[in-house]
Amino acid sequence: RKSRIIPGRLQGLVETLFEGVLGFCSSVLGPEMARKAFPIIATIFFFVLFNAWLALLPIYQFAGFVFDGAIKAHLLKSAGTDLNLPLALALISFVFVEYYGLRAHGLGYFKKFFAFGNLLRGRPAGLIDVFVGFLEGVSELVRVVSFTFRMFGNMTAGEILVVMITFLVPFVATQFVFGLELLVGLIQAVIFASLTVVFLSVAVRREQH
Repeated sequence: RKSRIIPGRLQGLVETLFEGVLGFCSSVLGPEMARKAFPIIATIFFFVLFNAWLALLPIYQFAGFVFDGAIKAHLLKSAGTDLNLPLALALISFVFVEYYGLRAHGLGYFKKFFAFGNLLRGRPAGLIDVFVGFLEGVSELVRVVSFTFRMFGNMTAGEILVVMITFLVPFVATQFVFGLELLVGLIQAVIFASLTVVFLSVAVRREQH
């Protein structure tokens, strides 16, 4: 809201981050498609990154209800360790890719899943096309599962590692683990956004491959 022609440090940082995401989208999708996809891709990237780093606050691991000297129920739960969030993001990415695939090719987009043309013409090779189309459909659906459990597994493992290291080697290895988790959060955000961009590129440019 207070942007200036000559940016300050905060504005410069924000502009650098946004230009980096937009530049990556443009290099994969082209300038026109990148402008359309940028709001969703940038939202996914920064949302995943923010939640991953927010989960490193000690309140997530050590605030809870104590019974018999141990935490039995946590007061807060980091978003990445709740299966609902990765699943929701995976579904958003899936619907986003399929929507632009349909916009780019119309109903012809479904030909890659239902390739019955050669089979209906009596060509034996049509069986291979049908099988390949089946594999294409399965691969599209598997993306939702792989996206979900990749993020869920990494975020959950990271949180468990932070807690265990804190108790086993306090004040020494903890700093290293926190630094590692900062990097893991960034990698997860990059992977999630990058794969969405790549899958979108495949969907909208399928006729060119």
